[in-house]
Amino acid sequence: MRTLTFILILFLFSNCSKNKELTTDNPCHQAMKDRFDSELKCTEKDKMEVNLYSGKYEENDLYFPMTMCPSCNTIPPQFGYTCAGQKINISDFNTKVTDIKQIYNSCTKKFVD
Repeated sequence: MRTLTFILILFLFSNCSKNKELTTDNPCHQAMKDRFDSELKCTEKDKMEVNLYSGKYEENDLYFPMTMCPSCNTIPPQFGYTCAGQKINISDFNTKVTDIKQIYNSCTKKFVD
């Protein structure tokens, strides 16, 4: 009986540590990761990644997936979402979106602090 209890406790703790890697204390970051989950992917680290980012656009905090591929000719995000779930189209991403920060890395499968 003690062996079974020990195995059960060990299993529960190992699952908790795995789940901690995939979550964040910021509910908005988690919601945006879940919203864009099907788009976030890693083909090869530092060569082809689609990660989750945040930035400021016209006084809104936006979240959007962005492709990181140094040798690719990619277009910038065309839209993003606010924490409230409002979709906002982005015009002229390269000059109007500021304070861009990575939120989630699809290769490490971890939130960035």
